[in-house]
Amino acid sequence: MDILRVRFSAYNRIRNRFAQCFVLIQEFNFCVSNVYKICVSQDYFICSEIKIDSLIKHKCKEQGGEFWEAYCIAENKGFSFTDFSDHGNLNMNFYKFPRIGEQEFEYVVNCLGGCKIRETQNRTPDFDVNNILLELKDLQEESLENKQRQESIAKLFENKDEYAINIDPSLDLGEETYGYHRLIKNTLKNHFKSASGQIKQYKKIKDIKSSGIILFNTGLYSLPHELFKKMVTDILNYETKTIEFAFIFSQRMQTNGWDMYAVFASEWIGNQPTELDGLKSELDKLVNQKMTEMVHKNDSSNIIESQKPISFEIDNKIFFWNPGQLNFPWEQK
Repeated sequence: MDILRVRFSAYNRIRNRFAQCFVLIQEFNFCVSNVYKICVSQDYFICSEIKIDSLIKHKCKEQGGEFWEAYCIAENKGFSFTDFSDHGNLNMNFYKFPRIGEQEFEYVVNCLGGCKIRETQNRTPDFDVNNILLELKDLQEESLENKQRQESIAKLFENKDEYAINIDPSLDLGEETYGYHRLIKNTLKNHFKSASGQIKQYKKIKDIKSSGIILFNTGLYSLPHELFKKMVTDILNYETKTIEFAFIFSQRMQTNGWDMYAVFASEWIGNQPTELDGLKSELDKLVNQKMTEMVHKNDSSNIIESQKPISFEIDNKIFFWNPGQLNFPWEQK
């Protein structure tokens, strides 16, 4: 009876920590789907490539110890699972990391002399700054968690002959890259379409100078800021006439329970009116204020979660996105 050793990195979503994992499984029982189910039953989600070795029984016996015990369990019961986890634990993180959202942006607009447009039965944009319309769209959900998006990704990569596929959109994924980026861009285009409809409706009752979209990314962590910028630029240049400019803002945080890092990135795209020149600096000041309050008060009610790996299995393939691991304070940087 041949026993295979399957090696990979995984993330435990209950204990919130990474681990190096080993599944020993009888060869005739091996398939990617079975390995994935075994891991999920242990609260682990595979987030790396998979390596497979065929084991030699007498060599395993000579090694002895826990490895030989795992081999015997696999031989008798069909498989065994072993994990060597790191020392991370998100539950140890003390800070409530503030989410920058619509309420905070309204404060920035007010600093510029603008105001929130009162909602009516008709669809309206969010803000008016000196007769310039702004519609805010906040990407608060990770599309890789969406079942329909997962199925679309699996269909796109159905001809890839790999056990596990890294779907980090910042990577060159070969001929599938364009199609994968198109899936992501369609999400952004839907927001542009919605904003355009709201602005057109409002133009019927009021003359305006110009109109733009504000795009916050506070939850779609798998979309890196530079690719976010490129996609928004393409949409502005080729997909819309109503929306003349965009302001994009990305926020993300990651912690291992010991250390934490945060990223804030924002910039204009297109020809923004001079009346809005102070928007970015006011937002930057607000971010600094919120971070100071987090350290001193730590009482934010609207918070963001730490980035963590995402993986799913469809048609005997594993698809994963991994933000990477943070070093611990005692490790060499």
